[in-house]
Formats: sequence, C-alpha cells, structure tokens
Amino acid sequence: MSRIRELVVRADHALGERVSVRSLAVVRCLVGAITVVHLTPIAVDAAQGHTYHDHFHQPYAPWAPEFGPTGFTVLLWVGVLASIAMSIGWSTRLATVVATSVVGYHLLQSTTHVHNNRAYLFAVLLILSMSRAGNAMSVDAWRARRSGRPLPAESPAWPLWLLRFECATVYGASGLSKLLDPDWFGGTVTWGRVTAQEAMVRSSILPDVVVDLLLDRSFHTYAAKAIVFTELFIAIGLWWPRTRRWAVATAVVFHVMIELSAEVQVFSSLGIAVLVVWADPSIPWTTRRMLHNRHMAAATTPSVAP
Repeated sequence: MSRIRELVVRADHALGERVSVRSLAVVRCLVGAITVVHLTPIAVDAAQGHTYHDHFHQPYAPWAPEFGPTGFTVLLWVGVLASIAMSIGWSTRLATVVATSVVGYHLLQSTTHVHNNRAYLFAVLLILSMSRAGNAMSVDAWRARRSGRPLPAESPAWPLWLLRFECATVYGASGLSKLLDPDWFGGTVTWGRVTAQEAMVRSSILPDVVVDLLLDRSFHTYAAKAIVFTELFIAIGLWWPRTRRWAVATAVVFHVMIELSAEVQVFSSLGIAVLVVWADPSIPWTTRRMLHNRHMAAATTPSVAP
C-alpha cells in the first residue's frame, strides 16, 4: 500500500508541478493555423451551397442539434475566425473553446465526417482549450505586459502531460492495430493506397526511381513492417530522454514521407506540430538546458594549478 501511495504522490507532484507554457503556446499557434486549413475548404464549399445536408449522412451523435445549411455555413466561418484568433492569441481561451466546439460539431453531424486526423485535431484542441497556452506568444500576453500585469509564464504540468500522452498514444494505437492486421502487416493496405493515388504520387517531387519503388508490390511487403515498427518505436521512444530526440526526428521524417505518398488531410502537419510538446525547455535534453548544465559544471569545477 505504501508503494501505491508513493506512486500516487509522485504522479500528483508531476501533474501539479508548474512548468513553462512556451511549448504549449507554440503548439497553439501551429494548431490554430492547421484548424484554419481544416475548416476553410469546408466553409467555402458550404458558402457555395454544398453541404452534407445534400448527401447521405448519419449523425454520429443523434442527440446533437442540427443547424440548417445557412446556420451550418455561418458556424463554420465563425470557427475559421476563432481559429485565427486562437493562433495569434487574441482572447485565446474563448477562441480556442469556440474553435474546438466547431470542429467537434462538424464531426458529430455525420459519420462520414469522422476520420482519424479530424478526431486527433479535436482531441488536441480540447486539451489546448483546458490549458493556459495563451499566457505566452499571444496578443493577450502582450496586452497584459503593456498594462503592467503580466500573465504567469508557468502553469500546472497536467495539460502538457496529457497532450504528450495523446501524442504517444496515436503512434502506439496505430502501430499496434496494424501489427494485428494481417493485410496491413503484409503490405496489402499500403500498396492499395499508393496505387489508388498513383497520379498524385507520380506528380510529386519524388524521383522516378522512388515512385517506381513505391508502386512495386513486393516493396510493400517489407515497407509495411517498417512502418509498423517505426510507429511503435516512436510511441515508446518519446518517453525516454535517451531515445526522445531520435523518436521526434523519426516522427518528423515519418510524417513527411506520409505527406508525399498519401492524402491524409491535416494529419502530417498536426502530427509534427504536436511533437513540440516534447521539446519544452524544462526537458534536460534540450539545447538550452544542456548549455546551462555545461556552464554550471564549468563554473563549479575547481581549477587545477599548473
């Protein structure tokens, strides 16, 4: 029992410890822009009279209220404006809540709207709406400094840890599900997706030799396994300081390759943006802390007389 109590106390300390909000602020700026990219095409289509009302749709949550085409269009543009305000940090908490609500509302209106990248975006927005990400790198912070009442530069760590957990879980759940799926692990799924978008792949910046390799069925027998183990490595490697840098770098390359070879909407940009939460200045492996530690070590090392 004492061991359990000790673990609870340590977890409570880690979640309640005050840490810098800068990494969350960077994520907020990036995710706000990504939300604009996500909502704008839907809003433009709606303004031109093309909404989900004109097609088959099954509400994901039947209890959610449904606006007509006009109300739906207005709501989307409100979400776009809120996302811009969220990104620049103007009335940050309110703007983030509004953007989160609009993205969530769009998901609930039809099961055809629900995709993994959109669900991930909603989860990230929800966590940011509960954080104090507007206390840095924002118009709100600038106005507070001007008025002589600066906003706290630190906040409880639990939103940071929650976003880190969400980030790692995405890779872990994806890798594990693919590992257990014979079609995925055997390369059938990846080959089918690439061939379905062959025109886009051939028109990309990839060299012809790479394009031909991507369209080769036998290549996917091994590539699929590499993808699965890459995702699992990222999910696990993010939690250990010695492997975290490699996991982050691997994740960035992973998302870039996905973007070049498949149509995944905002998933690649969102995945890279959320990785910023692992580069907080309070983490020992960051350059700033490493330089500080070296400076302190040099200052405390006694000089040896010649």
